[in-house]
Amino acid sequence: MLSSTTPQTSVSAPKATEEGDKTVWRAWGGGLSSLKHIQSLDQSTKADVQSSVKTLVRRAHAERALDSSEGRIMLGFCASNAPEALSGLKSWVNELDLPRGMLHGMDVDGVPIPVEDLGSVYVKYSTGGATTFSEIKRSGRGFDALWRPGDAVLEGYDGDFRGVYLNIMLSDGVFRQFGVLPTDLWMEEEEDDDW
Repeated sequence: MLSSTTPQTSVSAPKATEEGDKTVWRAWGGGLSSLKHIQSLDQSTKADVQSSVKTLVRRAHAERALDSSEGRIMLGFCASNAPEALSGLKSWVNELDLPRGMLHGMDVDGVPIPVEDLGSVYVKYSTGGATTFSEIKRSGRGFDALWRPGDAVLEGYDGDFRGVYLNIMLSDGVFRQFGVLPTDLWMEEEEDDDW
């Protein structure tokens, strides 16, 4: 169902804001337009998106259970701040029963970076990784394979996209990337019915 909804134009008209002595015009970029579109979907369509994601993830889990080098799931969270990205990561990992690993990138040489200093962030999560040298060689992923299943890295991000990219690598070799999905796809609705 992820591909059954035809995106509709969701770019708003530019808005003027006063900054100092000049007027600045802003419109949503492609990333914000995509996220605003999917956030505007009704509950039934949201449930279809959730079901589709879970179906793909179940398939990846089944492949990974047979061969740890197959069924890799990667998530990319583009967020305005670290708390938003990390709460999204937590909800996706919990809901999809994904492995938990280490979070890298929130310190410099062991000294924590204050969350407020991070600004917009990108979090890359992967169920992939190899644990032996022969697995690293076989994977063809080089040092990227040193990641343990469930590891994530947080880094600064200056793009305008917000939301989650889902990439599922199955044994058939077909490229599957879906996005931009809502960071809060698995979170309970707020009282104002926004998701």
